[in-house]
Amino acid sequence: MSKKMKHNNQFVMVGTSGEEDSRPFVWKCLDEIGKRVEKLREDAVKLEAEKKVLLSMLQDVQDKNNRNMPEVEVEEIEAMAERLVCRCLTVDIGIITPRTEEQETALNKVNKLMHEIEQQFNLDIQKTLHRAKAYLNACLSEPVGAHIDHRFQGMIIECNIDDQKKIRKRLECLVETYSPSEDLNG
Repeated sequence: MSKKMKHNNQFVMVGTSGEEDSRPFVWKCLDEIGKRVEKLREDAVKLEAEKKVLLSMLQDVQDKNNRNMPEVEVEEIEAMAERLVCRCLTVDIGIITPRTEEQETALNKVNKLMHEIEQQFNLDIQKTLHRAKAYLNACLSEPVGAHIDHRFQGMIIECNIDDQKKIRKRLECLVETYSPSEDLNG
């Protein structure tokens, strides 16, 4: 026989009449907890992204040239924006991604290539965009173009699945930003 027990405003079933009776419930409970842990991680990633968006918006406000406003109002806006930036920076959200030594090495290699490609957009947009699309295709199960950088694909496969998703999103953002049109196939 089981009974309901409330723990932190959540009802939890607890077995009372023997180990065999409670085993299926324990596995079901662990499965539910596992789902909630994954939801918590997803929510933390969203919050982390929201923090970046807010800081970016505040930076835009601070960078705006408010020549049409009285100086007193400009100073008030700058002070308020600075207070909000400081307040936003007090929020520390982090997801720790456990990695093996091999995954860490692969991620470092991929990040080095990502840094290089981000810098090369300043030199030759078309050539670098072609390379970024090849990297992106290496991350996709169904590539959008014919060209795939197999060396990059080998490195990305060695990375942790969470890192793979982050790298893919970075590449999607780069391709979208530097593509002359909305067509990512080019």
